[in-house]
Amino acid sequence: MKLLRLLLIAATLAHPALRADDGKSVQIQASDQMKYDVTAITAAPGQKITITLTNAGKLPKVAMAHNLVLLKAGADAAAFAAAGMLHQETGYIPPELAGQVLAATKLLGPGESDTVTFTAPPAGTYDYICTYPGHLLAGMHGTLTVK
Repeated sequence: MKLLRLLLIAATLAHPALRADDGKSVQIQASDQMKYDVTAITAAPGQKITITLTNAGKLPKVAMAHNLVLLKAGADAAAFAAAGMLHQETGYIPPELAGQVLAATKLLGPGESDTVTFTAPPAGTYDYICTYPGHLLAGMHGTLTVK
């Protein structure tokens, strides 16, 4: 039993994907076509994740801003985005649903970037979306799978 435990510890230390304390850095670009170039992220529970979002588009911020909002498991992304349409002052994040947000970048204009760092939640699937009006419906979303 002791040998098995030692082998498991050695395997975990030798394999970076098995160590939850190893940080993960993800670069995502958002475009004028209302798409993220990364739509799937995988992490381990408790892993430190740093996401840098860059607006690679050319359209002015007033017409085509982008953000990334990671929602708790089970949150209704469509309802969240719909409620947010009325809240430009909070980056289209509805204050009444702010408790559903695990992490978020600010709204970005062309050429701007923002970075957010957080700890991966428990195992599950978590949606991330752009809350700028109409962007979720256009397909601007992805998933964080924690396993």
